[in-house]
Amino acid sequence: MEDNFIDFKCPYCTEAVSFPADSAGKIQECPECAEIHIVPQESREFGQKIPIPITTPRLILRRLTGADWKELLEFMSDEELFRYLEASPLDEEQVIQWLGRDEAVRLTTPGAPFCLAMQLQTGGKVIGYVSLSFIDGLRQQAGIDIVVSRVFQRQGLGTEAVNALLSFCFDAITLHRVIASFDSRNVSARRLFEKAGMRREGEFLKDRFVNGEWVDTVWLAMLSEEYAKSRSSPPLRSPA
Repeated sequence: MEDNFIDFKCPYCTEAVSFPADSAGKIQECPECAEIHIVPQESREFGQKIPIPITTPRLILRRLTGADWKELLEFMSDEELFRYLEASPLDEEQVIQWLGRDEAVRLTTPGAPFCLAMQLQTGGKVIGYVSLSFIDGLRQQAGIDIVVSRVFQRQGLGTEAVNALLSFCFDAITLHRVIASFDSRNVSARRLFEKAGMRREGEFLKDRFVNGEWVDTVWLAMLSEEYAKSRSSPPLRSPA
């Protein structure tokens, strides 16, 4: 191949693939097996796997499974938890249906949030989830969100999960910009994302009709260069 292409083998199916040099560090689908991988910075034997699950001091962020439904139902049926969310509480059947649909979602699936369970390392309980959704065709900007059981709030677990998700976005898949948006009355969400280093970009007044009323939406964001300046920890590494 010419010098402006990066040659390597897919880390999943081991077939030889090649991508333009400007794809370095970005996620791409293997043309042979359709698995998602990270294009290396230069030609090498293998590309990089997506570094999931993600381990933090107290959590494991991993894909949801059908077996999670009981623990998800404990907080997904909590009406108070959804007070400022555009979504509604889910019953048992709805949780199971959601998990069934989520099985088919990939990191690059258009219009579908890519969800990761927040599982406690001690005890293995699922206490919430984080999600990522691309908001541009180049897959260089994404929106993130988090839902944490009220039983496990105010323990720093949400901040731990958001920090890990930002590291995944900027260190692992080299995004340009990450945003978070939420109801302006949701003070806990604002504090959480600001504590993770995201800055306020603006507020849209009465732009969404939720639960029978018009509500304001606050937008926070972080650029890759802002993330690099605010973090001193080493980046996430892809599994071998």
